[in-house]
Amino acid sequence: MTYTLEPQNKINLKATGNERILQNGRNILSVIIGEVILARGIGINGDIVDSPLNRSAALMDIQTQFKKFEPRLKIHKIAYITDHQRGSLKPIMEVSIVE
Repeated sequence: MTYTLEPQNKINLKATGNERILQNGRNILSVIIGEVILARGIGINGDIVDSPLNRSAALMDIQTQFKKFEPRLKIHKIAYITDHQRGSLKPIMEVSIVE
């Protein structure tokens, strides 16, 4: 089964099973490295945030983060919603849960 992930700042502390795995993926997309106090390495590289239209750097960063912090999610596709006025990319991912 495939799921769609995008950045989201809403956290369900009672999430379990597949919902918790998917929430972990959304969290990776939602924070910048250094923001999570007890896990300083998790999140998107701040340098990419400062120059967000660099899609290839963002793609590599997201793949690295998922391999390291949530290997239970397999990435099938990463697309971006581009906001040229703000100079930002919003990743939208298609993933599946590795059993």
